[in-house]
Amino acid sequence: MGLFKRKKKIPNTFSEISLVNNFNQTFTPFGDNITSSDVVMICIDRVASQCAKLKGRHIKHDGEGVQTDKKSDIAYLLKHRPNELMTPYQFIYKVVTLLLLNDNVFIYPKYDKSTYELIGLYPLNPTMVEPIEDLSESLYYKFYFSDGTNYTLPIENIIHLKRFYSKNDIFGGNSSNGSHEALLKTLKINDSLLQGIETAMFSSFQIKGLLKINGMLKDSDKDKQLAEFHKSLNNANKKGSSIIPTDLKSEYVPLNTDPKMVDEKTLDFLQSKILDYFGVSKEIFQNNHDETKFNAFYEATIEPLAIQLSEAFSFSLLTTNQLKAGEEIIFFSERLQYASWSTKVTAIEKLMGLGIMTLNESRGLLGLEPVENGNKRLQSLNYVDADKANLYQVGGSEDETK
Repeated sequence: MGLFKRKKKIPNTFSEISLVNNFNQTFTPFGDNITSSDVVMICIDRVASQCAKLKGRHIKHDGEGVQTDKKSDIAYLLKHRPNELMTPYQFIYKVVTLLLLNDNVFIYPKYDKSTYELIGLYPLNPTMVEPIEDLSESLYYKFYFSDGTNYTLPIENIIHLKRFYSKNDIFGGNSSNGSHEALLKTLKINDSLLQGIETAMFSSFQIKGLLKINGMLKDSDKDKQLAEFHKSLNNANKKGSSIIPTDLKSEYVPLNTDPKMVDEKTLDFLQSKILDYFGVSKEIFQNNHDETKFNAFYEATIEPLAIQLSEAFSFSLLTTNQLKAGEEIIFFSERLQYASWSTKVTAIEKLMGLGIMTLNESRGLLGLEPVENGNKRLQSLNYVDADKANLYQVGGSEDETK
């Protein structure tokens, strides 16, 4: 005997006609792709867009700590054209985006085969990276790509940035593709709640009910009764009435629904967990931050990335002799560009008085164009050499200090 055996059709003493089709909404699993979340993508954009404002420079420090810009292939690529496809802004934006998505990002420096000059910097997006050690104990990365190709390159030739660098000695996260288990747990809960809100919203729009007709009716009579009810319903709507007349043969039975909505605090809590994962505050996420909020965001999220960019690029693109000679690659940020007007003016007054800023640097901070002969440094006479402070105080001469 079958478990689901069709029953014989038995005449009923009444018939029920559904007025509105049932609204069935199913939940779709979120999956394992964190980019499916708009909150995640906005967080990544907030971080990447600010990091993309960093200015990469190839500099050298002399014995006295004076910093000068090097005119090199590295400097040109960082300032003008990292590769034939990207501007410096786009290059850093993609590098940071891949880092936040995968907990790792790999950048391939391309050199001219004949001159060995650096001609391009390319962010890689492999599906998997395998560390390899040869018989001489040299380390390599074997990159696998979605088109089926793979390449093996020495580790020292690859610029490698990492996030959540703890358990694995080589990669950030747990592997070359990172690990987002903690984030995915929150995203899946958040997605289920959002789907529940959508379901409840559509469910509240449905008019559900049954028209119960007492008696044995033919199919044609059922259709006639339904048409009569629809006519009465339309007439009531036109007259602005909520009362629908029916006879003794029919009875309208409403199906009451009580959709439950998720409270705002729960949604805010889940969203804040996603924001915290990427180091983005609510004010930064909503682009509604002030100077203090942005400085906190810079110090907690942007500055660590700028330091890692500087160290990783210096380590991979410069030789040991260059590093020993005081050369390095630094990604600078014009932090005061995000300060208020009063803060900028105060900074200019203090820094120019110490001879730290030139006229054009001060104008640039205020968003003004440079002027002729504006590269001069001005210094207040209120400041003296610390070694000669006592001499000036008693009105002595410089010869007395010799």
